[in-house]
Amino acid sequence: MERFIPLLVLAAALSAQVKPDVPALVKAALGDGIVPYAAVRPVIADFTGDGDPDLAVVVDFNKKLPAWLKRGTVIHNLDSPSLAPMHPDNEQHFCFGLLMLEHLQPAQKTLFYGCFTGWRLAAGTRPALDLEMESGSTLRLFHDGTRFRTRVVRKN
Repeated sequence: MERFIPLLVLAAALSAQVKPDVPALVKAALGDGIVPYAAVRPVIADFTGDGDPDLAVVVDFNKKLPAWLKRGTVIHNLDSPSLAPMHPDNEQHFCFGLLMLEHLQPAQKTLFYGCFTGWRLAAGTRPALDLEMESGSTLRLFHDGTRFRTRVVRKN
């Protein structure tokens, strides 16, 4: 019986996940002045399908968006079916940023920008986000094993 106790302790330690410090991760990924949007709860799930947890968090980076685009920061446009990267001359609205951190690592970030009013974890076998777009449609953001993609799951 004594040799099974360490295995039980190890199993308990592995199952107890430490909650990440989301504001610190956002700051490390995007710099000072960018914080999680408090009204939308972050989601931790294995979006990329590699067995490690990823973080999705809504942020407001409207004030920094023009400068980031001029510097060449890649920000994917949620209003574009192909998630095309935004350019400095793209029309910008007062919308939200969506930060995805693969493996909860600030250096492994993907940024999105679009006008959505909320989100939920999509039902299904592979984690994805259903974004409630201001247009009234629902847009599913998912990772296909290679890159992030979107598809409309409900039209307005």
